[in-house]
Amino acid sequence: MNIISQNESHSHWEIDPFHSELIFKIQHLMISTLSGHLKTFSVNVQTSGNDFGQVTDLLVTADVNSLTTGHGSRDEHLKSKDFFDAEIHPQINFDGILFEKQGMNPPSHLSAYRRDFKLQGKLTIKGISKLILLEGEFGGMSVGLDEKKRAGFTVRGKISREEFGLTWKGLTTAGKMVVSDEVNILGNLQLIKKP
Repeated sequence: MNIISQNESHSHWEIDPFHSELIFKIQHLMISTLSGHLKTFSVNVQTSGNDFGQVTDLLVTADVNSLTTGHGSRDEHLKSKDFFDAEIHPQINFDGILFEKQGMNPPSHLSAYRRDFKLQGKLTIKGISKLILLEGEFGGMSVGLDEKKRAGFTVRGKISREEFGLTWKGLTTAGKMVVSDEVNILGNLQLIKKP
């Protein structure tokens, strides 16, 4: 991302795990949607400027073994070699490259009021890294009961699981796919500014 000059103020933000979630959604039998969570993950963000200014560094790390869909045997299958192979690849990583507030290029008189952004970065799953583009909204800033400053975001995107080596292709006896290739990602994130 961008380099912080020595004259710029900069801030470090970390995830509030009690008010954040990482969710994935995938179609089952192409007729309904199945949801899952990654319960253990970290988000580290560096910013420059006032409050949540220019994002200069962003890293997300998720523990594959914390994956849950609410069904034990299905969760074990997802962690197996058919999918994430958690024993060999226990982490999912996202390294942000470009955080761009929308409406700024070219700027308009409404730019200051827009809260949507695009986030480009390198996603690594099962040892395979690819650039992806995410979209989201900045929810705003507030101070919690602990007197710490917080920033809220919603982030969403879509990936092809097969592009990341999750190539299991189960079929029903009627020839229907058990799970889709496309996976929807959703993050509801609350960050805490570190002292």
